Amino acid sequence: MRFLSSRIMTQCAAQAVLCLLAFNAHAAGAHESPPVPAAGTRMTLQATASAQVPLDTVRITLAAETEAADQATASKALATALAAATKEAQGVAGVISHTGNYGIWPSRDQAGKINGWHGRGEIVLQSKDFSAASALATRMNGNVVISNIVFVLSNEARQAQEHKLLGQVAQAFQTRALEATKAFGFARYRIEQLDLNGTSAVPPVPHPMPMMRMAAKAGEDNAPLEGGNVVVSVSVNGTIVLH
Repeated sequence: MRFLSSRIMTQCAAQAVLCLLAFNAHAAGAHESPPVPAAGTRMTLQATASAQVPLDTVRITLAAETEAADQATASKALATALAAATKEAQGVAGVISHTGNYGIWPSRDQAGKINGWHGRGEIVLQSKDFSAASALATRMNGNVVISNIVFVLSNEARQAQEHKLLGQVAQAFQTRALEATKAFGFARYRIEQLDLNGTSAVPPVPHPMPMMRMAAKAGEDNAPLEGGNVVVSVSVNGTIVLH
């Protein structure tokens, strides 16, 4: 009788352990399983808000070129010209200057033999004050010549404009979501996911070099610089659930 009772207790204990393991396994599986999406019809929408913004920064590239019979002479002449240009560009209020590309390379005759050396170096002026940059480039034209002018939108101006567009793009997305809800016969919607993107496309702004070859004559007016506009856009992609 005692043997039978002990056997029954052992079987009950084993069953209890199995039940506990099964419960733990179920709990672990429930914890790892992804949440079940809420019922409803999902729709992906996009809205965009944009505005034209004036390009607020100019970059003027000035270049010095030298030619000499040997590499050392060409290098020294180029370094001298760039040093003079750099010194002239420093300390001008509102204008930042830095060196650009620099290179010394040989020139060859038809037989492939080196018959001279050529050097080219750049100084880049950057400013939001177009008049100050133009005036400085005019004065520097004696030692270096303007090879390129590019207008860009500064990060501060772009971010400020994107901030202004946030409210517009949010309203546009909500309006589109509400219109889609009504058009497809649903009563309401909720936003499930949003992805915000900001973009700005900078068009090329060509400025022919002769316009900026200003230097030489006393009293000559600086060439006017105008950067034009760029379109800054903010777009939002999102998923809504229709009920």
